[in-house]
Amino acid sequence: MSQRRLAHEIREAYEALSPMIESYTSSLCPGCKQVCCIDRHGTHEQADLEFIRLLDSDAIPVEPPLFDDKKPCRYLGERGCVLVRWQRPYRCTWYFCEPLLERMRQADSRMYRRVLEALQRLGLLRGSMIGV
Repeated sequence: MSQRRLAHEIREAYEALSPMIESYTSSLCPGCKQVCCIDRHGTHEQADLEFIRLLDSDAIPVEPPLFDDKKPCRYLGERGCVLVRWQRPYRCTWYFCEPLLERMRQADSRMYRRVLEALQRLGLLRGSMIGV
């Protein structure tokens, strides 16, 4: 499979995963007292930028230097992240705070399994793209 086709499959995997995660975050995150979307998770790695480039997207972010990785993420807006999930750094999409994990475990077990399966698929696809 070509790298470009693989990138499109990764985007599709993100797009399938996002509504599932947002079904949890939409009710949990707005009331959170401690923001876990911090800049440390919001910096794109080279593989993230290559993935976006392979999509022929003009969405490649130009990021300012990181001064304090504990501050709220540069992409955090009033209603959550201003980037769609596939544009976010990979490590951002894999960060789940403990309250979110607990909410996911306590909710519908079929949905939780679907989230885990979607994350596993995303990880395998990305691993193929970067040669892991």
